[in-house]
Amino acid sequence: VAKGIMCNWLVCLAIWGALASPSVSGKVLAIFWPITAFVTLDFQHCVANMFLIAQGILAGADISAGQFLIGNLVPVTLGNIIGATVFVA
Repeated sequence: VAKGIMCNWLVCLAIWGALASPSVSGKVLAIFWPITAFVTLDFQHCVANMFLIAQGILAGADISAGQFLIGNLVPVTLGNIIGATVFVA
């Protein structure tokens, strides 16, 4: 849950930065650094996990859809919601 909270805080920071910048290059830089940080720090985002873990399952990873939902998607989604509503809003 904590990785989801921090991830969504960084994603929202990227969105705010992009909205605040009048130039395209400023928007790119405002998005680049927070997203790079969340990927580098191994934070979890539910939308990214829906794609990446589903690709792993299709490629033959030893995980079931139920394990993915209960063990990853639900806690990460709760963390993302908390990160957006408590720490950003």
